[in-house]
Amino acid sequence: MAYSTFNNLDKRKKNKIFRAALREFSEKGYAGASINRIVAELGIAKGSIFQYFGDKEGLFNFVFVKSIDTVKDHLKSVRDNTRDEDFYSRIETLLTSGISFLRKNPRIYALYTKILYEGNLKFCSALLKAVRQESFEFLSEMIRLGIERGEVRSDMDISCATFYLDSLLDRFLQAFMLEHFGARPGIYKANDSQVSRWARELVGLLKKGMAPQ
Repeated sequence: MAYSTFNNLDKRKKNKIFRAALREFSEKGYAGASINRIVAELGIAKGSIFQYFGDKEGLFNFVFVKSIDTVKDHLKSVRDNTRDEDFYSRIETLLTSGISFLRKNPRIYALYTKILYEGNLKFCSALLKAVRQESFEFLSEMIRLGIERGEVRSDMDISCATFYLDSLLDRFLQAFMLEHFGARPGIYKANDSQVSRWARELVGLLKKGMAPQ
């Protein structure tokens, strides 16, 4: 949707609507989310939400896309700020900065995990596919540059390496945010020192398998 009516609102009101909807969807998931609760918190008419977004799915898509844009802005910043560093330093920064991002934006990650495990909505599957595609392209670019610089083995299968890296990063963030994944290794809600140590260890393992011998 173009959200033309919504876009005519002032920035403060738009952000307020986004935060209220993000809170609801991240806590309740799509199926359990209530437009009534959102408008009650905002103090606006229920019809306004339908005027702005069409329906519940339209509101959810707006929240999801805005959240993903926030993630993409973070990744672009990491990419640009580390371009002169070697491949393995960039991955280590990606890991540690990812945790910093989650600390600042826990509801965005909660939204992601809600739809990841809700999994029974066709349009959610399409959104998750788009997320993985963004991640795949981002990491593939880093690997290709690493190969060009002689930091990554030239015989490395880029698709396989990208899948491995994407899985590693995704699980690392899950382990920090979700107790059942991270309690045993000690990553769950780890402090900065612990996060840095884990990132160094993981990158050390990557280097043994990906660096030219």
